[in-house]
Amino acid sequence: MASGNPLQTIDISSIDTYTGDQMFKAASSQGFLFIEGHGFSQQEVADLFDLSKQFFELPSAYKQRFMIDETNHGYTDYGGENLDPSTQKKGDPKEALNFAQLNLVTADAIKDYPEWFKEDPQREHIIRNTILKMNELNLRILKLLAIGLKFEDTAECKGADWFDSRYRKDKPSGSTFRLLHYPCPAKVDPESVIRAGAHTDYGSITLLFQQAQQEGLEIYSPVSKSWEAVPFVENNEAKFPGQAPPIIVNMADQLSYWTAGLLKSTIHRVKFPLEAQRAGRDRYSVVFFSHPNDDTLLEPIPSEMTRNIKNRGANKNKLITSREHLSQRLNATYGWKN
Repeated sequence: MASGNPLQTIDISSIDTYTGDQMFKAASSQGFLFIEGHGFSQQEVADLFDLSKQFFELPSAYKQRFMIDETNHGYTDYGGENLDPSTQKKGDPKEALNFAQLNLVTADAIKDYPEWFKEDPQREHIIRNTILKMNELNLRILKLLAIGLKFEDTAECKGADWFDSRYRKDKPSGSTFRLLHYPCPAKVDPESVIRAGAHTDYGSITLLFQQAQQEGLEIYSPVSKSWEAVPFVENNEAKFPGQAPPIIVNMADQLSYWTAGLLKSTIHRVKFPLEAQRAGRDRYSVVFFSHPNDDTLLEPIPSEMTRNIKNRGANKNKLITSREHLSQRLNATYGWKN
């Protein structure tokens, strides 16, 4: 772990017991970690961020033609999302574009992409390719977590494969790909202005790309019981030449719920670092929110590690599905009534 970095960096280029154990250690302590050996090149990620910046520079009137709705697909304007209503009265000062309820075989979303992405086939290719590769990373991480959690073999499958039938690519899920832009106003108080309010993520695993000199992510560490800044980490060129920097991974609510809280869905937020404020730098990030298939019951996992935990897993009298859980969280975030 690098100095000033609260998170462990794990090489996931091999699926084995050692890597699974390291993944479990990080996920059950901080709930956040970095992964290297992920297979994304520097050029792929640079092209992705260039594309995101170009989209957010489009006129507001155009972007507002694709406003987000109850499907969780579309554009969110400044203040349109409020992740922490207890502290943010006007909503978060950011904008975002969601590609939601994805077909993870084709990278189609529940609704069509904005026409701008189709005007140049390369734009659409970048988005589709990124979605499919991030989902493959998600499946790899889930397998490593199953190994680290010592999932037992069942009549249904081998323990390491338990998640496979719950994350089928051809079935509906709440998985969402998101482009984010956090503008930096000329005059702000870096100690009081929150770009994204304190929250936990709704699904199972979140994958996050961020860029150098655009930091701002903070976690409320379950270890130190305090807010800690997550830095940008450079790629280890000697080990992974030409690869993009390590990707941030965090556990989210449904995976924590599945494991009786053993894996930590850690509270996090985005703030204006003083250095970024002085330089007037905006922040761009790219996120993949992984969700199980909609009809997946959030039932106890087949692991001795969680079997004796009090209040283990879901409410035994009423199991809820992944879709029901997501709907509850989205209703609270956007104020939707149905």
